[in-house]
Amino acid sequence: MKKATLLLSVLVLVSLAFAQQKAEDVIKAQCEKAPVVAELWHGFRGGAPRAALENLAVEFNKMNAGKGCVRPISQGGYRDLSTKIKAAFAAGNLPAMAQAFENNIALYLEADALLPLDGKLAHLADLNPFFVNAVKFDGKLYGLPFNKSVQILYFNRDLLSKHGVDVPGTLDGFIAAAKKISEAEGEPVYWFRPDTSTYAYWFFNQGGRYLHDGKVVVNSPEGVKALETLVQGVKDGWAKPITSGYINQNFGKGVYGFSTDSSAGYSYYLRAAKFDLGIATLPGTAEHPGYGLVQGTNLIVFKDIDAKQQELAFQFLDFVSGPKAQALFAAATGYVPVNLRAVDDPLLQDHLAENPDFQVVIDQANYAAFEPAIPEWEQIRFDILGQAITEAVLGKATPKEALDRAQKQIEDLLAGRIR
Repeated sequence: MKKATLLLSVLVLVSLAFAQQKAEDVIKAQCEKAPVVAELWHGFRGGAPRAALENLAVEFNKMNAGKGCVRPISQGGYRDLSTKIKAAFAAGNLPAMAQAFENNIALYLEADALLPLDGKLAHLADLNPFFVNAVKFDGKLYGLPFNKSVQILYFNRDLLSKHGVDVPGTLDGFIAAAKKISEAEGEPVYWFRPDTSTYAYWFFNQGGRYLHDGKVVVNSPEGVKALETLVQGVKDGWAKPITSGYINQNFGKGVYGFSTDSSAGYSYYLRAAKFDLGIATLPGTAEHPGYGLVQGTNLIVFKDIDAKQQELAFQFLDFVSGPKAQALFAAATGYVPVNLRAVDDPLLQDHLAENPDFQVVIDQANYAAFEPAIPEWEQIRFDILGQAITEAVLGKATPKEALDRAQKQIEDLLAGRIR
């Protein structure tokens, strides 16, 4: 993968800043003079995503000088954001806008706290309908798909070339390739984090689905089989659980061959790799790529703000969903361009010419799957199912024992017997 990706991202971001000032400082100055300020709470701690969002805000505020100002404010990570929004509900000081996962939207709708976006987005017809449909509740649109990523296959081209192994296209071929190289190297080369994201790839591609007649089921035969695949991979020596830090942060601590990870990590992988890094659509079947988990958030507008803030928020959402803004955001971050016309923008065309592998991210978006959009999913994802996956991978329980226990906890949670 060419390092030009990083250079392009830097050039795009720098071109938007004023006189080498930090975008955050520019926004602060812009908002001090604005008659209307709309805060946007987000979960970008830093890096390219935060810089790209802030620079988009700078450009939007320039266009609206003297009228209004959008001020993005980081709340930490995504779970920090969720916690602070819940606290803001109690205190009655919600922002105008925020990032939200689909399950967050479902939760906020229970409190009747969101404004529908129907009729407010000029670019709606150009947005990826797969992402748009995921944020429709009772037929109304309550979120703008924004920073969307999909799982892709990362791989070490040098290592595959060394062992004469082609990039796997099927699930069975993937396992066979990982086994072959691991045996030759004497250590596991498929690296994974034992969490719900990694698990989702194996789960969806072995026929799994979380909702059965409206009921959340995690201990289905397909679910157990998916977790058994990971556990057996560790036992057989072709899969290596990464329990500290991100996968790219562990490069140099063993022989890395493959990982199934978010496309949002693309720039971080590039920076960390001391080998020729490749990406591909996920191994699936002979007919089509594998299905990968859709991750990332949507932008929402809270109801309890004044009319001028509402109008400013709608204008900002319309701006960031346009093809130019989406081309910039995708090139800078590696997120999927949610506006389908963005791929025709010269900026993204130049990016693809320099980095043709980025087409993989665009292609993989056609083969993706969502987790359930229910209010309790955040707790289920991290505290129940995520814990079960970790326990099984680390040998503290069998896959069936771990998932059966998780199922009982989920049923108790949804019935109100536990919190």
